[in-house]
Amino acid sequence: MKKVSKKRHQRTTGEKLLIIGSVFAVLLASFALWSAIKSVVPKQDIAQDVPSSMGGKGRLSLTSFDKELGRKMMDKDSDGKCDSCGMPVDMCIDTGQLQCNMDSKSTIGVLDSTHIHADWKIYINGKALDLSDKAHMERMKMNAPVSSFIHVDSGNKSPEKTGDVLHMHATGVPLWIFFESLRMKFDKNCLVLETGEKFCSNEQKTLKFYVNGIPNEEWENYVFKDGEKILISYGSEQQQELQEQVDSITDFGKNH
Repeated sequence: MKKVSKKRHQRTTGEKLLIIGSVFAVLLASFALWSAIKSVVPKQDIAQDVPSSMGGKGRLSLTSFDKELGRKMMDKDSDGKCDSCGMPVDMCIDTGQLQCNMDSKSTIGVLDSTHIHADWKIYINGKALDLSDKAHMERMKMNAPVSSFIHVDSGNKSPEKTGDVLHMHATGVPLWIFFESLRMKFDKNCLVLETGEKFCSNEQKTLKFYVNGIPNEEWENYVFKDGEKILISYGSEQQQELQEQVDSITDFGKNH
């Protein structure tokens, strides 16, 4: 009888160990599957910003607009490979590039390679353009086009308003990327709003571009420096009115 009881005890212990082992195997397999899915599913196009008030360094991810632009710039023949280095273009994009950094002609750095600011104003027929609906995070939440490389932000301490300060998060980013990211356009001839409304130079009214109060001929290709003040103005203003517009540009960039 004792021998039988001992055998039953051994079987019971063995069955328990088998069950525990099976449960552990299932948990291990589930973890492996979760890890595989996590590595395959693309990350959401949302900024991973750490507010400066919390003492953290902001980190951004490429938006849908940035990825589309990166493919246009690096894969002109649409074969899925970077024209300059031959690597999969999505691999270049995943490392934060709009231009292939292996190309000697590349001028735009990887995302987060710098973070500088410029105060600015856009005037149309004497009225400042409202950019309150162009904030980076809000447009991302609405799935509206916007760029992490150059944008305006909301949530600023009063009296700063959304749009008073331009943020550049990579070296060498020209102004045209900001405008194109919002479905706008800016060059020496015209300023085109997101609505499609055009303001083009003619005999009565002209488009003007100033940096630190001085006319600038680089227009949409201009890459601003930290602390600069930019004015884009369309209309028939006299010199005094233009000076008033220049003087209205804020000085909040130094606070970022």
